[in-house]
Amino acid sequence: MKFISGLIKIAATLIIVVFAILNTAPMQVNYFFNKPPMQLPVFIVVLSAILFGVLLTGMLYSMDRFRLKRQISALKKEIKKQEDEMVRLRNIPFEQPQNIEKKELT
Repeated sequence: MKFISGLIKIAATLIIVVFAILNTAPMQVNYFFNKPPMQLPVFIVVLSAILFGVLLTGMLYSMDRFRLKRQISALKKEIKKQEDEMVRLRNIPFEQPQNIEKKELT
């Protein structure tokens, strides 16, 4: 598995390097309204957009994962509470009523 992961990392790095070499043309980028535009190579603009997307996705994934962990924890507490109640109810001694009058059917 580590071998396959390593091959994927090498392939991704190679693709990024080839992309960077082929896209070195300058591009005008306006980041802010009051600032003059910047000249950046196309590959930097594209890679920074990809990186921003990856970071945003990671943050959203982390928030969702944190919410799900809290939900799992709450559900585990509820299960424990119900199991304890079930054990408590099973251990209650069964008492027969003592003053039962038998009615005869005629």
